[in-house]
Amino acid sequence: MANKVNLDVSEKLDITCRRGDTFSITLTLKDSSGTLIQLDTLGYEFLMDVKTNPPQNRSGSSQREVVASSALSKSQSKVSEKLSNGFEFVDISDSGTVKVTASSDVMADFPVGVYVYDIQQKVGDEVTTILKGSFRVNEDISN
Repeated sequence: MANKVNLDVSEKLDITCRRGDTFSITLTLKDSSGTLIQLDTLGYEFLMDVKTNPPQNRSGSSQREVVASSALSKSQSKVSEKLSNGFEFVDISDSGTVKVTASSDVMADFPVGVYVYDIQQKVGDEVTTILKGSFRVNEDISN
């Protein structure tokens, strides 16, 4: 008898944005019964990382590099520093919504290309990946 358990509850959402444009997505989170989650009252925190998607080497392993993150981190260059602190989670509400943003200045420094990303939620000590997918940054001729 083959039993399985899948703890990966993340949803796939591919994102395409334009370099130099303001980035903004509003997420609405509900529990398994469809009730909006009180994100503010329950103390939800969020994290977003955008990473390179390198080809796998012969041994089957690959090394991803962080391109942008909402986590604060030390950095060696001004561009990397701006990108590492570029994504912010704002307007976290008890109506189940949270907005992910990055300013046009941050997005102007974002390298054009295709990456992978994920968004995680944290409540207390529990961390869960809620969204994942490709993150495409198209060139903007104005910037």
